Amino acid sequence: MTEYEKKLIDHGFSTKDIGKLKSIIEKDESQQDTIQSLVLDLSKRFFGGVLGLFILMLIGLYGIFNTDESDAISYIIVLGFAFLVIYFVTPLKLSWKAYKFIRQSKV
Repeated sequence: MTEYEKKLIDHGFSTKDIGKLKSIIEKDESQQDTIQSLVLDLSKRFFGGVLGLFILMLIGLYGIFNTDESDAISYIIVLGFAFLVIYFVTPLKLSWKAYKFIRQSKV
């Protein structure tokens, strides 16, 4: 285990999280990514994911309260699917941990 990985564990990452990061790096054919660059990218994705979820909530609330009952069900189904897409494209748990780590490291 490298020093950077120990630092990640000290700041809230689990060994399972670090294993996920390593598996992502191993899948990269160009082998240009490192754990440091991956953590930095995840921290940048955090606000994008939160903003996407916020926009979905606004659209959903508007659609649910301002349409017919039959259309509200369609909104719920589409928004549920969109939520899952955002959740898996931006792994919110990992990106939150990365954001906290980067923010604490800069202090």
